[in-house]
Parts: sequence; C-alpha cells; structure tokens
Amino acid sequence: MMNNYRAEMIAAISRLVEIPSVFSESTEYPFGPAVDHCLDVTLAMMAGLGFRTFKAPDGMYGYAETGEGELFGVLCHLDVVQARQEDGWDHDPFRPVVQGDWLCGRGTQDDKGPSVAAIYALKSLLDEGHKLNKRVRFIFGIDEETMWDSIHAYCAREELPVSGFVPDSTFPLTYAEKGLLQLQVRSDKPFALPCSGGDSMNAVSSHAECPLTPEVQRVMRELELPFHATDTQICAEGLTAHAKNPWKGVNANLNLLRALRKAGYEHDAITFACEALDNKFRFEGFTDKDLSDFSGPVTVNLGKFTLDEHGAMLGLDLRLPVTREKEEILSLVREKAAACHMTVEEFDWLRPIHVPQDSPLVTKLLQAYREVTGDAKTEPYISAGATFARAFDNCVAFGANMPHSPTSEHQPNERISIIQLMQAAEVYRRAFTYLVLAD
Repeated sequence: MMNNYRAEMIAAISRLVEIPSVFSESTEYPFGPAVDHCLDVTLAMMAGLGFRTFKAPDGMYGYAETGEGELFGVLCHLDVVQARQEDGWDHDPFRPVVQGDWLCGRGTQDDKGPSVAAIYALKSLLDEGHKLNKRVRFIFGIDEETMWDSIHAYCAREELPVSGFVPDSTFPLTYAEKGLLQLQVRSDKPFALPCSGGDSMNAVSSHAECPLTPEVQRVMRELELPFHATDTQICAEGLTAHAKNPWKGVNANLNLLRALRKAGYEHDAITFACEALDNKFRFEGFTDKDLSDFSGPVTVNLGKFTLDEHGAMLGLDLRLPVTREKEEILSLVREKAAACHMTVEEFDWLRPIHVPQDSPLVTKLLQAYREVTGDAKTEPYISAGATFARAFDNCVAFGANMPHSPTSEHQPNERISIIQLMQAAEVYRRAFTYLVLAD
C-alpha cells in the first residue's frame, strides 16, 4: 500500500532536506531563518494534505492535526545538526541525492525522513475513507538538536497528548531513555593561544583549531593525530558521532587539548580535559564506582570548547542511567572541576523516561511492528539517545530505522534506505489502525 506514495514521499523528504534547518542566532526568529522556513514549508505541506495547521505566533513550534476527541501525539523535529561537506560528505549535504536504494542528505534519517513516513502512513488511511476515534496531532519541534525550547514552549501553552510516539529511533521501539545532562565547565583564567572546537554538545567534534605553532604541529605529528595546517591555523581532524556513543567517533577537541598539553601549554581546562575526559567516555575519569543500571553506564562527551584570553568553557554532554539521580552525577563533576579550579554550570537537563513494556501503548506498537516485518525476536530497547518522547508521559520512540541497519544520524553521508522507509511507513500505518481508527 505505502509504495503507492513512494515518489510523493521521496519528493517531500527531499524538499525538507534542501532547507539547512540548523540552529542560528537571530533577532527575528527564535532558532534562525532557515529553521523557521522549514517549519513554514512543513505546515504548508500538511495543509495541502488536508490537516488543520497552527504555528505559534512567536514561531516557537507548530502542529498539524486531524480527527476529533482524545489527543494522540506524533512528535517530530525539523531541525538538524550542522553538516559541512569537508567533514567527509560525498556531496552537498543539503542537496539530497538518490544513490541506488539510498536517499542521502542531512535529515533523511534524523528526523525528516521518518516524520514524512509517519505523515503519509496516516494520510493513506484517510485517503481510504477511514474514520479516526482520536485527534492525531503531528507536533513539530524545531530545536531538538539544541535546547528543546520549542517543545518546552508547546508543553507550557498547549494541550498535552494522552499518548503518542516519536518517529526518531529504531524499531521495534524504545521504552526507556537515559537522562541527558549538559554542563559547561568554566574558568576565568586567560590563555594566550586562542583555541576552539566542535559545533554542538550532542556530537563528537570533527574539528578543533588553534593558531599555527611549531610546537603543537610537531606534537600532532609525534602522536600521529590527524590534522591539517593552513598559513595561520592548525586544524585537528576528528570523526563525528552521536554523543550517546562517544567512543564511536574521534574527538578532535580532545586530540588538540592532548597535543597542547604535551607541547607544554598549561591551563586548568587542559588538565581537566586530559585527566577526566580523554579516552574516558564511561565516566571513569570521575569515579571508580560502577554507576550503571539496566540502562547502561554514565557516558560523557566533550562536544564543544573554547580557550582564549577570556578563559575557558568545556561543553559536556552526559547520558545518565535511568535510576541515577542528576545531583549524584553533578556532584562528582563539580568535585573534579573544583580540583582543577573550575566551576560547573548546568546548561540543560532532560529527564529519563520508562514506559512499562506491558502498557497498552507499547504492546500495540510492538504488535504492529511484528506483524508487518515478521520479526518476532527483536525486543524493545533502552536508549542513550534523547528523543521528544521524554517530553510527555506515555510516549515512546518508535522507528523508523530497522534493527541492525546502518545508522548515520549526525554523521557524514547521512542516508536512509528507501525500501526500509516504505516498510517503516507500513508499520506506522498498522500502528495507526490499532491506536486511532474508529473502524
């Protein structure tokens, strides 16, 4: 059934991918003009599909809904992380291309492609004349990759869904998500060699820069750390990955700071990073205790940093086990920072979630997945990722990536299998039949 919408879905995803909806500072738009434009285009698309649409007057969020009655939410996000062709892309990341079975471009997997799959799954049922027993509202957040201010604004102003799902993960579904704590570790002590690196806290840094100096250049070569030099700068090179799995990437920030230390440069921030963070992704730089629970260990990623005449800022992204209290972890970071004469500021906190596996929502979603795919073995997940599911009670992350398929979100050459995209849409279609249809 969903293959009938294949060309239309690819065109819709491509149109959204062409908009570089990366957060930017703006006095006119809350998250920048490109993000605002992407929201406008999406709402216009939804209106064209027959949905009632709404955009917050201040541009903080938008939604599109259909049906009447109890509110069922599908939470999507339209913003993406930064993408630069020089980071390893084979093509312009914002010019989507089809390569065999793959649709490639920033946002194809996270989260524009899955969002379109869920939208067209419901549209297919409405096109057949099915009636809904609930209101289905597609809620579009537009700063999921940064501060979640959009979804916080929605929660403060709008009706909350009774239940729902987020098409921003892996099938069959994610029933628990670890807490997400972002911190800024600071020092006012100046540093003569201005350095910086990283684009966001929730990604392993692919680049870090400092002025060209013979000592640092020599050490980078001695340590066999990837870099290139210009007439004025040394540019450490890394491999980006999602902050939830920092060991899967190569952190250019840590490489540069390690080289600075070996080259004889001293600063409290360099000491902190090299002793607490470098190759210590599972929090072992802060405690000898095992703080893991059923959801895994504490993890830590140095996503951004600055070090200059004004002082230092290290931007940390930590993923906390479901049963661990934020204050317990925060106190350990503060203790280590204090030993290095640094302070810690809380930048963001997203609570963990846990929806029981025997709940009606989970059992119906799992049934839909298994019936469409025939996969009766793969069990629901616990995730270190942060999806909008944690914004509401009784909400889980549900697809659209298939189990054991390549994941490329936040990475160069982000892509989604078109065949699997169509299968995901079939799963969403079946899920909607169980959750929101009157007949």
